[in-house]
Amino acid sequence: MNLGWRFRRLRAMSAGEVVARARRTALHRWDALAYQGAKPLWRRAWSPRGRDVDFDRAPSAPLGFLTHERARFVQARDPGAAELLIAKADEILSGSYQYFGYPAARLSEPVDFDFDPLSRQSWPRRHGKRIDYRLAEFGDPKWIWELNRLQELPLLAAASLLGGDERYAARGVELARRWIATSEPGRGIAWSNGFEAGMRSISLAVFLDAMRGSPLLDKSSAEQIVVSLWQHVRWIARDPSTHSSANNHLIGELAGLVAIGLLVPELHRAEVLVDEGLAGLAKEATLQIAPDGTSVEQAFRYQLFVLDHLLVVAALLDAAARPCPESIVDALERSGRAFAALLGESDPEPRYGDADDAFVLRLGGCGLRTARGVAAGIAARVGDRDARVVAPTLDATACWLFGEEGAERFETTEPGAAPKSAFLPDAGIVVLRAGGSRVLFDAGPLGYLATAAHGHADALQVTVAEGGEDLVVDPGVGSYFGDPVARAALRGTAAHATVTIDGEDQSEAGGAFLWTRHASARLVSVDLGRGQAVGVHDGYRLLTHPVTHRRLVRVDGDEPIIVVDRLESVAAHEVVQSWLLHPGLDAVLEGGVVRATRDGRPRLLIAVQGTSAGRLGLLRGDREPFRGWYSRRLEHLEPAWLASWSATAAGSIEIVALVWPLSMGEWPEPSLEVVQRSDGLEIRYTRARATRVLLIGASDLAG
Repeated sequence: MNLGWRFRRLRAMSAGEVVARARRTALHRWDALAYQGAKPLWRRAWSPRGRDVDFDRAPSAPLGFLTHERARFVQARDPGAAELLIAKADEILSGSYQYFGYPAARLSEPVDFDFDPLSRQSWPRRHGKRIDYRLAEFGDPKWIWELNRLQELPLLAAASLLGGDERYAARGVELARRWIATSEPGRGIAWSNGFEAGMRSISLAVFLDAMRGSPLLDKSSAEQIVVSLWQHVRWIARDPSTHSSANNHLIGELAGLVAIGLLVPELHRAEVLVDEGLAGLAKEATLQIAPDGTSVEQAFRYQLFVLDHLLVVAALLDAAARPCPESIVDALERSGRAFAALLGESDPEPRYGDADDAFVLRLGGCGLRTARGVAAGIAARVGDRDARVVAPTLDATACWLFGEEGAERFETTEPGAAPKSAFLPDAGIVVLRAGGSRVLFDAGPLGYLATAAHGHADALQVTVAEGGEDLVVDPGVGSYFGDPVARAALRGTAAHATVTIDGEDQSEAGGAFLWTRHASARLVSVDLGRGQAVGVHDGYRLLTHPVTHRRLVRVDGDEPIIVVDRLESVAAHEVVQSWLLHPGLDAVLEGGVVRATRDGRPRLLIAVQGTSAGRLGLLRGDREPFRGWYSRRLEHLEPAWLASWSATAAGSIEIVALVWPLSMGEWPEPSLEVVQRSDGLEIRYTRARATRVLLIGASDLAG
């Protein structure tokens, strides 16, 4: 299995990447051998020399935004958020750590940063690049990475500034010293890659800066942190995310270098780190935030992650009275426009693609960073009117980052117009709005670069929200390492609201974060005025008997949503059209239609008919096969109703779904009928005891 993955991963690399990785592997092996057989030589290599560090250049007060003045502003502006942050700091003092969807774990003293309390086992203390976490027999590397990112440190510093309680800051110093003393550079799971070092660099640098001038941070401790950050710079340079890995990981590494350069002037190369890091971020902001303002990774929550990195960097530059690169500002503004199109004033967050719940800085007591919180940061930094549509209030993180000036900018920025239907061409996402409904139709690429690591095989998926509530949903991420079955299933086609052929995924997976064959999807036509879009993908063209899938979506006023699938083939196939419902809905199959209620109130009706005989079914929380599951966050699953229409179709087939959000508390009787005509499809359904007729012309689905 390991050799097979390595072969598939190698095939996804260019020749230049193979050469670069071979060179890095040689350096890592030399490092591992030196540690084993030439320890003095190894220690010299990882110890700064006089020209590398000048401790006399240490500032006597913070250079960044975690200051007493900023804490007073946060306390006055949002005392509730301040209380939540202090409550979270109290949990850390008690030894309680909670990450992802896992239950809280209590760590013993002194903290062992290699120990996984969930599996009760420790990760090996050997060279970080020689730990094969992908095939680990125990534990979840994501959990232990999260612990080793040290994001509790800035939160503890913030709590100390807010409450004046020295216990929080003292605990932060203690944890920092403990981590440095037990985590030699390059040794252990914490040093698996440059990205983890970059994320930890932000935590350490911001914490060190917040503690400048405090009697709780003695000279020895400060110098230990500075040396550790010098080692982090060296490790990031040794193991950068490049080529097919240059996604959000590269953003994290570059932001880490900028944070060190701005906040640790003791390093002689501090200015070089700032210049190089900002140049890299300026480039990546242009590459990774597409012209339409969406993430090229096709993963909404990873866009939040990238934007938070850019916001933290912008805040550090503001504190230093230095200009922020224009391309970073542009990326924030583009994202504000995309957020307005996707979320509007009250719509739930999109959930397409992977999501790992990651923070850049933990500056609040909430367990998840929200899109509206990120939008608040954008509005506070750049005064973007579209971001203000999405962000009705200024959240605590934005207050920490941008202070009174940011709050004033936020308050004086008038929200733009409420969004209507929209088309995001780079993401291939059409947003269709009618009444209180928002329909997202996804005909975009699988993901970013050769691996498309965080994309899902969800081409032509349709999700539905109404009145600010999710109805038809994307299944979410499920798991990365904790549950391989859930990982494979929830990124696969059958879990999404699209069509599956012969039980196969549209794209071919080569590993948990690797797609070896990418389905290509595109939009054939978009007519926002008519509320209609048509897409097609080629994910099933490589079957023994190829199939082309075209989908038309129509949203028209207060009429039900109409979805038409055309599957073109010359042979028989097993065809399944799926609709995953939000777990807050209860559903029954009655009278040939699916009726879904929330708190006993009619909320959604789904009726399906095909030009071949088929059967509408309903299931929830099945394990074999793994279907009918929803994930609110990483490593969390809950059963959800999955409606599916299935048929064995001999040749081409059309499937028509009527998806009807309800808000009036009454059930309609749709009586859906589909009639094939020489010029297209005639769709008949009943509304208010009258028969409505809709003709889908042959040209509508052509292309």
